[in-house]
Amino acid sequence: MASEEVLRKTLKNADGKPFQKYKGIQNNFVLEDFEIIFDDVQNDRMGHTAIRVRVPHKKAGFPEDMYDTKLREIALRDLIARRFRESARTHARSPIPKTSGGEVFIPRPGQEILERGSVAISPYFIEVRFTADLPADGNKVSAVAMDLLMERIKTIISESLYFSAYKQSKVYNHLQTYENAEFIRENLDSKGIVAFIADGSVLPRRDDDLAPMVDAKEFVSDPALKVTFDVPYGEPISGMGIPKGFTAVTGASRNGKSALLDAIFAGVYDHIPGDGREYVITSRDAAFVMAEPNRPADSVDISMFVPETPEFDDTSAAKKEFVSSPMSEFVSVSEAVEMGSKLILIDEEYSNPCVMRKGFLADNEKIISLSEMGSSMGRQGISLVMVSGDESVIRSADNVLVVEGFKVSPAKVERTGNGKEFSMPADRYPVSKGIVYEKGHRDVNVTAQEIRTIEIGEFKVHAPVAALFDISQTNTVADAIAYMKEHMDGSKNMLDVCKDAIGAIKAEDDSTDNGLGMHHATIRAIDLAAVLNRHPQMLAIQKK
Repeated sequence: MASEEVLRKTLKNADGKPFQKYKGIQNNFVLEDFEIIFDDVQNDRMGHTAIRVRVPHKKAGFPEDMYDTKLREIALRDLIARRFRESARTHARSPIPKTSGGEVFIPRPGQEILERGSVAISPYFIEVRFTADLPADGNKVSAVAMDLLMERIKTIISESLYFSAYKQSKVYNHLQTYENAEFIRENLDSKGIVAFIADGSVLPRRDDDLAPMVDAKEFVSDPALKVTFDVPYGEPISGMGIPKGFTAVTGASRNGKSALLDAIFAGVYDHIPGDGREYVITSRDAAFVMAEPNRPADSVDISMFVPETPEFDDTSAAKKEFVSSPMSEFVSVSEAVEMGSKLILIDEEYSNPCVMRKGFLADNEKIISLSEMGSSMGRQGISLVMVSGDESVIRSADNVLVVEGFKVSPAKVERTGNGKEFSMPADRYPVSKGIVYEKGHRDVNVTAQEIRTIEIGEFKVHAPVAALFDISQTNTVADAIAYMKEHMDGSKNMLDVCKDAIGAIKAEDDSTDNGLGMHHATIRAIDLAAVLNRHPQMLAIQKK
């Protein structure tokens, strides 16, 4: 650990020399109000430098009750990351004049309040992790420009890591919104529901999916469906509860059915104040299922839906590199249940008719639709919410909801039973030996390409059903898959091996010995599995 004077002297000695001389600042430096750690200094002006800044709690000034529980700590870290990003875009979005470099970057938070690796809170300090592009004059060190970069960093820190820069009410609102949302989630089961949509929620999104649609109608619940939660902060929150069991959602087109289902799926995570979905809360393990023709499957048990089909030799261990569109949905449902999901969401707009309803295929086709199986799944604790206008689906459901202009009301329909019984799928035990991780000169190439696309080796794997809403989540998935290369040996089932990988990544992120968690955010095991299951080289075995 060195002083600010040492930092300035090092930069002065390197001034005008080759860019590689910046390596001399790879150290910890104690400045007047904070400590700055240059973890990994870039080799040339095309790279990025990993940096951490620590501000002691006494100087940061955040009241202890803002981070004295895990929930508050997560929410405060999320808020600080947002403020740091906002300030960095204001003060360090572009290069320092007459040089290359000088930009400061932290991953862009979305609408979700997530446990983010870019900010850590220890018993002694608040730490923010970010990257900066060190300034260069041609290919040489520029001490003058570096001074300007340090001033940029100091300004960003002053606007994000000190409580005095915040409105107290805004901080508490962020924290309390998160705590209220988590309280509702923890109490869904006791209310007999799998999802909750608060009155006044705004469900439709803008085109960029980042904020509520302007002038959209607010959600209003029907008195017959109303549920109220006495949340820890503020007045009780009332809204609509989606009951456990098989629920059919119907109504005329363009009245909000799909927007409702999209919001329910997004509700697996909590949202920032002002998002419109702050109190749209869903069981954490919910899974969205859609048709994915040509996705792979390996040893997936779909026999409860498809007793036999020419497509597979054995539907209790379905295996194929390119699965047909209908079978892809049954595979996805089975994989979700295997990962512990207690809520399956499906929209007819993205689904095959034969998957959703009975009678679409010829009589000799041996397929049991989801609507036929829905009530039985509900009896085994797996709820199904299906958007459909089909009469056979509606008559098979335990509950029917009619959507009209973002108003939802229950409907009484004469039910038709079918006597079908759902059986739980067999566990699978994944192995990594079939996956080629190499690409070019890299022994392990696993990188986030887009929010729901990851490159593993030379394959780009797309998981459209994964609840990944933030590129930091995708980075976590990528690093978890890289970790699993040495730990996916067939000794543990898919759920356990995914949980172990996430736990290992989180332990690394929580450590303040390094800044490795900078680009990470919390993920679910079911979404990690969703990516793995769509890799054509992924192998799994059943232990019967």
